[in-house]
Amino acid sequence: MDDAAPIREPRARLLPRLSLRVRLTLWVVAIFTLIHWGSGGVFWLYQSAAIKQMYRDLLSEKVEAIAEPVSSFLPGIQLSNLETIARRELRWGWVGRYRLDVLRPDGQSDVTGRDEIFNPSELPLATALAASGVTIKTVDVKQENNLDSTARAKHIAMMPVHHEGGSRLLVVEVSDAFAQRQLSLLRRVLLLAGAIGPLAALVAGWFIAGVAVAPLERLRGFARNLGPESIGQELSFDEDDTTEVARLSRELEDARQRIQAAFEAQGRFLSNVSHEIKTPISVLMLEVQTLPRENMPEAYRDFLDSAKEEMIRLGALVESFLTLTRVQDGKGVPRELEYGANDLVMDSVDHCLAMAQQHHVRLAPLLLESESDVDSVVRGEPELLRTMLDNLIRNAIRFSPKGEIIQITLERVADELSVCVLDRGPGIPDDQLEVIFDRFAQTEDGKRSGRGHGLGLEIARGIAELHGGDIAARNRGNGGACFLVTLPVKPDQNDRVIADE
Repeated sequence: MDDAAPIREPRARLLPRLSLRVRLTLWVVAIFTLIHWGSGGVFWLYQSAAIKQMYRDLLSEKVEAIAEPVSSFLPGIQLSNLETIARRELRWGWVGRYRLDVLRPDGQSDVTGRDEIFNPSELPLATALAASGVTIKTVDVKQENNLDSTARAKHIAMMPVHHEGGSRLLVVEVSDAFAQRQLSLLRRVLLLAGAIGPLAALVAGWFIAGVAVAPLERLRGFARNLGPESIGQELSFDEDDTTEVARLSRELEDARQRIQAAFEAQGRFLSNVSHEIKTPISVLMLEVQTLPRENMPEAYRDFLDSAKEEMIRLGALVESFLTLTRVQDGKGVPRELEYGANDLVMDSVDHCLAMAQQHHVRLAPLLLESESDVDSVVRGEPELLRTMLDNLIRNAIRFSPKGEIIQITLERVADELSVCVLDRGPGIPDDQLEVIFDRFAQTEDGKRSGRGHGLGLEIARGIAELHGGDIAARNRGNGGACFLVTLPVKPDQNDRVIADE
């Protein structure tokens, strides 16, 4: 069988993902740069051709201006007269250095006192003499042989000059140094503009992209904070938002309302089912407890004990569902009473003491003792707060070996209360630390032992968040786990109401 073709990873996995603002900025810069450089290239071609044509037109104009006074001195014009005419017409800076001569049809110079400076074989004498105007020949030259070191070519302009004795050919040679200087200046300007343009586009694109994605960032913040506890918060959007953003905001608001309705329906269903199940469980528990056991076979008594134990576990599960529904209702704490921090820990320890004795572990609470902290209180529903701490302590009891000590330490830092439950159990697998507070989440040891239903930690975290706090879990360095509860400590209030113990 042929080997399978290698799998190519999607490009999105090979390249780092960029934010929408960065991508929009890069698109603006790329499009602007292409347009900017393209238009610059077109402008360069047009301007370079225009400069060269302008130079040729000026040269033709000056040659015609020189030819008219030269004709009055022919034949046999003096060198001094020719130079006087040339200086008068070619004194402008665009000409630079130049050479000129007047040639007879045979190619010999007609200037008195002038040696030959042009090679007749290199000039189209016959064609130039037959022309009615100026004939220009462009010759590429080497820098060392040129009239001007900045030139790349020389122009030889030829125009026939007629007189009574015949025709002569006026020849003027100039370099294109002036045109090259103009092109060099234009080139530097375009290069500078080509470098500054993308930078300006980058700044403008970043600003424009920021304006474009600002509404999306607001929607992102709403989506990030959206959860069961905030599902009732209505999504508001600005009137100035674009049509697309406003439409997306309305769709998100409709989705939020549908999710809220689904949550409420789920909560009502769970609450109703739990209440309905409690009744048959109570009836079965009563019947199991009231059945006479005298003269009952051992197998029947074992069955009753097993049924009683399962009814207790099922009742605890129903109570957990009811508590979870109450916590995730999202309507806040039912009652806000002041509950002493030390009282909270001691009440929870008392509730869990019997279970600790059954598992042969000891509970060691460490309370607040300093004069400034001993009266610290938290505000909330006492029953829920005790349930939260009970779940953490009972979870530690289930996973602690016999004879170990479970520490419950209480500390206050500024306006925050910390309750830490430390055990010496097997700890939490690393891959479970992120999901240990999810519904029905259990470690492999918990699943094998059948202890709990995976709801206690989620209920505890929900209660903590309902009271403005949080719960975190980590493994201890020397074995075991640590569950840390943080709750805000409320300052003393007027009309203080103390929670009933």
